[in-house]
Amino acid sequence: MSITRRDAVAAIASTLALGSTAAAQAQEKSITIRFPFEYAADVAPGLANQAFKKLVEERSNGRIKVQLFPNGSLLKGLDLLQGVVRGDAEMTTLVSAYWAGVSPKLSVFDLPYAFPTHETFYKASDDEAFKKDVFSELESKGVKVLGMLPYDYVVPGSRQGPLIKAEDLKGLKLRAVGKTNAAALSAAGATAVSINITEVSTAIQQGVIDGLNTPLDAFVSYRFFEPIKDVTYAKYFFAFYPWTVNAKFWAGLGEADRALIAKAAGEVMVGQRKIARDAADQAKAALIANGVKVHEQTAEEAVGWGKAMGAAWTSAEGQFGKPLIDRVRAFSK
Repeated sequence: MSITRRDAVAAIASTLALGSTAAAQAQEKSITIRFPFEYAADVAPGLANQAFKKLVEERSNGRIKVQLFPNGSLLKGLDLLQGVVRGDAEMTTLVSAYWAGVSPKLSVFDLPYAFPTHETFYKASDDEAFKKDVFSELESKGVKVLGMLPYDYVVPGSRQGPLIKAEDLKGLKLRAVGKTNAAALSAAGATAVSINITEVSTAIQQGVIDGLNTPLDAFVSYRFFEPIKDVTYAKYFFAFYPWTVNAKFWAGLGEADRALIAKAAGEVMVGQRKIARDAADQAKAALIANGVKVHEQTAEEAVGWGKAMGAAWTSAEGQFGKPLIDRVRAFSK
């Protein structure tokens, strides 16, 4: 049986039509994004996650559902990290210090005083070439990084008195955030303790720690101001959250859905810059109202702390090489 050109064209058109229909059906299918995070829903990044949920659900007319699980209610810490890699959850904003365990390059963001102003951090987060270099290792582990959700500075608070000079850190047991922060605190003479944010209150009550490092609004949300009466706003460690998605889940989405989700996350990340700073200012006022002495670190004091924690930079240069460390330093020049 011979096939005419007209028959062939008709067959091709039929095949393309079937493919288009299948693609359209795939694009229109209902999608659920399980989005656990280990911090409270009312701190700045928690509010960002809520804003993302609202945008995605509105713009997809409810076809894409975002299920938020705050306070580690579904997964937390390393379990959360591994869960997103495996696909037990589709998305998270988990503090960079955890991801540094599987992608060591990320730890350069945690070096003491790497970003002494908010603007220096924003420069790094807007540098696409720098981000590609630093996040390439993480993306090889089974996740897609949509960007960097900014927070604010992780600052120390103590129930043992004010932390003014670097020497004041000596002998204190302080909750650290990740290995690099722990190394910086240890270099200054403190004993760094690794504790999940959800376990800090109990650790303080039991005397496991004398204080902690966390953003200002977390001091308020978790009521750490009850035992902690001295906080130093030291701009030595800027916290952010890589906005990560399970790579297999991401690859399985239609192009339009990926664009919708990425655009919503991008808008939230940019808008979060002002929101997080405002939240820090409001938290500072709330802490003072609750009897906490909030000390604004001076430039001279910052120099002293930086010198005391300098070993962290030396170690990082030995691990990652001078070129990368010089690129990090350049953001603050």
